[in-house]
Amino acid sequence: MKKHLEQLPHQEDAIKAIMDAMQGCRDIDNNTDVYANPNISVKSGIDVKMETGTGKTYVYTRMMFEMFQKYGINKFIIFVPSLAIKEGTKSFITADYSRQHFSELYENVHIDLDVINAGDFNTKKGRKTIPSALMDFLEGTRNDHKSIKCLLLNDAMLTSKSMTRDDYDQTLINSCSCPIESIKMTRPVVIIDEPHRFNKNGKAWTAIQQLKPQLIVRFGATFPMIQIGAGRNKVIKKDYDNLVYDLNAIRAFNENLVKGINVLFPEIDAVDAAYKYKVKSVSDKKLVLNDGRADYELKIGDKLPADFEGGLTYEGKKVLSNDLELSEGMVLIPKLFSCSYQELLLNQAINAHFMAERENWIRENSGVNPAKIKTLSLFFIDDIKSYRSDDGWLKLTFERLLRKKLTELIEKETVAEYKQFLQESLNHIPETHGGYFAEDTGKTGDEAIQAEVDDILRSGQKLLQFKDASGNWILRRFLFSKWTLREGWDNTNVFTITKLRTSGSENSKIQEVGRGLRLPVDETGKRLSDDDFRLNFIVDWSEKEFAEKLRSEINGDGGVVDSMKITDVILNALVSRKYADNNDVAVGKLLMAGIINRDMVILKVEELLKLLPEQFQLKKNAIVTNQVGKSVIKLRKNNWMPLKELWGRVVRRYMIKYDNISPDDLLEMAKGAVEDSFTPAFGRVKCYVLEEQDGQMIVKSTIVDTRIPLDRISYGLFIQKLSRRTQVAVNIWHQAMCEKYPNGLKSDDFNVQSLENIINKFLKSFADVFAQRFEYSSLEFTANTSLIKNGEFVDEVPQGALGTHLADDTCVESCYMYDKKCYDTEPEHDILKLQPEEFVTAFGKLPRRSIKVPLYTGGTSSPDFMYAIEDKNGVKLNLLVEVKADNERRIDTIITRSQQEFFKQLNGIEWKKVVNPDDLRNIINKMLT
Repeated sequence: MKKHLEQLPHQEDAIKAIMDAMQGCRDIDNNTDVYANPNISVKSGIDVKMETGTGKTYVYTRMMFEMFQKYGINKFIIFVPSLAIKEGTKSFITADYSRQHFSELYENVHIDLDVINAGDFNTKKGRKTIPSALMDFLEGTRNDHKSIKCLLLNDAMLTSKSMTRDDYDQTLINSCSCPIESIKMTRPVVIIDEPHRFNKNGKAWTAIQQLKPQLIVRFGATFPMIQIGAGRNKVIKKDYDNLVYDLNAIRAFNENLVKGINVLFPEIDAVDAAYKYKVKSVSDKKLVLNDGRADYELKIGDKLPADFEGGLTYEGKKVLSNDLELSEGMVLIPKLFSCSYQELLLNQAINAHFMAERENWIRENSGVNPAKIKTLSLFFIDDIKSYRSDDGWLKLTFERLLRKKLTELIEKETVAEYKQFLQESLNHIPETHGGYFAEDTGKTGDEAIQAEVDDILRSGQKLLQFKDASGNWILRRFLFSKWTLREGWDNTNVFTITKLRTSGSENSKIQEVGRGLRLPVDETGKRLSDDDFRLNFIVDWSEKEFAEKLRSEINGDGGVVDSMKITDVILNALVSRKYADNNDVAVGKLLMAGIINRDMVILKVEELLKLLPEQFQLKKNAIVTNQVGKSVIKLRKNNWMPLKELWGRVVRRYMIKYDNISPDDLLEMAKGAVEDSFTPAFGRVKCYVLEEQDGQMIVKSTIVDTRIPLDRISYGLFIQKLSRRTQVAVNIWHQAMCEKYPNGLKSDDFNVQSLENIINKFLKSFADVFAQRFEYSSLEFTANTSLIKNGEFVDEVPQGALGTHLADDTCVESCYMYDKKCYDTEPEHDILKLQPEEFVTAFGKLPRRSIKVPLYTGGTSSPDFMYAIEDKNGVKLNLLVEVKADNERRIDTIITRSQQEFFKQLNGIEWKKVVNPDDLRNIINKMLT
């Protein structure tokens, strides 16, 4: 498949606006330096605002041809803020389809693109050489009437020491040996991509000014903000030098130049949402969380409280181990970090993908035999290991959910070719998805990102095809990458983006969705603009206001209020809407409403936008929160009402009372934990050896220890960490060390691995002791739960509270307590398949945290199922069931032990643990005898 570029009206308008601004900029002297651009006279820079996905790279590439043709300007430098954007620019300019398109418009002229990457300068011992790409750019002359010289740099490259040193063994033009000085001699025209990343107070902007460019042309969807004035007269506005073209976000969405957006998010139970931690304070070295009752102080390397699954730690520099950026006042909801909630996000993403994929395959309203559209989905993740490892949770879960969905779709698909595509996908699940991560290369820093982006872009064209040259299906369409690649890479055919993590900082919402805004191309490479294409953007519950914020950001980007002052354009528009009879009256009304001040400065942008005509506002259906994505389960009230009295008793709150544990008991547990727990942690290296075997040379790999101890911790810090993680005093841990190791330990023994060994052993011992030394005491109140609010049963609960999966392979009996069956685990699924006996009057799965039995190690749990039973004598019996797998984990033992003790004191209720349906059947039969 070959892409086809078109001359689109909005791009033609942008190019015309640029060239109009260049009127009169002809050569003003007879410059004889053939290595430099002709001297031109331009009063100011040129700014071009184009929304993400509308083709600004095309426009500035075309601009270079126009300036070369009209003014003889042949040396351009493109500055980009990241390696990802640099690779995207390089890919476009050098692509065959681009070269062919521009050769048809500008005969016998081409762009020579020179790219400088990290590592291109050789400045090690010995010779100090300059990259050939830079030499090629500098040595290009105006005598070559067919070649435009273009140098592509990212900001880090521009500000590197390699560009400013002057001790190279080679000389450049005019006998200069300093790269940045030599570039300055070419009198370049500079193009800046993404100007909001080149703040005029930053190092990169200063370095650009050192080049003495004759003209700077900035292209971006976002421009920097600057402050003018102070105090009451302070105005914050966009930093435009000379805005000649404004294709703002409102225009882009309202004119269907980009996809519309569906924002989807799974709900969470109100109780889970209320269970939260607030970032009380955060610094580079310390994080303090508060759960409403107590502070939790964490230093670098410390784990978050046990409510957060996955062993999240504080990594310092205001970042968690999953790359989440923290700020003071941020609220963290443990539920959002759980595997079950992540699985809901994956399920929603897979469903959204296949809904879009079938529509793009069939294209029912697109004429006879329309070309198909390859549909892609992008997942932003933080835990690479969970996807890349063979046993990684994310990889295994995604493949399991995908396999289940494909099986369902194949069974009911009627379009033969699409059914074949789905069947091939099911037969080759690993080929349907791919991950792109810097860590795969074993490199670090810029080189690692370079390799990561290379891989993505090399696959870009192939991803849009259905079959390769041999007629084999190209199945890959699910892409996984790090959130750090949110800028600089996109693909026209991304229809679903899923964030399996929260952004953290308040990034531009338009930038976040920008990876999927471009209008798609079909299998022939043709750009499509005649349909209402939409991007599914899936976020977690904490970002449920995403659509509102995005709409607000776009409305504020309408261009009309960029100056933050009332203009005649605004006043005329208000009069046309009958807001006032004339402009003067409009000003008075705006003053009275507090929308502007006496200096005509806009104080309330959102209020003003509401008064303006529709062309100043984003159309209503451009961004929607799709309620189809909100999956709820309805309660059957008639089955719940007979249980109301019972439910009132089981949801009454209880507290745990522990037997006193003396310092001597703690010391004995600590001594047991430190015994035989110290393990020197050595680095490991994979070695490859070339060996002969059966007459052939083969490569064998082995794992060897480096014998270099890693992750050593000072003794003082080691016992401080033990104290924080176990809530046992430092002096007890110190005494345990002294008594168990009177001759001391090696410094290498105090490392991260030893720390984890000791903590795990102590917590296990602690749990075993407490399992025999606690009891429950009733409190005199009943709190709201996911099923009860203000003493009455709710009408519905989010599916996520009951289970990740719908049990659509079993019927919903009349005595079931909801209108749908849900489950989390296969043992639960098996229980739901069990047909209830006639004496079961009501049964159902209980929502998470619905009863909240306190655990003796902290936290709470709820049983999985509830059964209301009536025997032949009319005696009502009630059974609560906890479902566990055969291979019970330590936390499962704690849960079952706590629930067993808790329900002992509630008369009229039987509690049991079951492993399979036969267990449950036997328990119920025994209750009836």
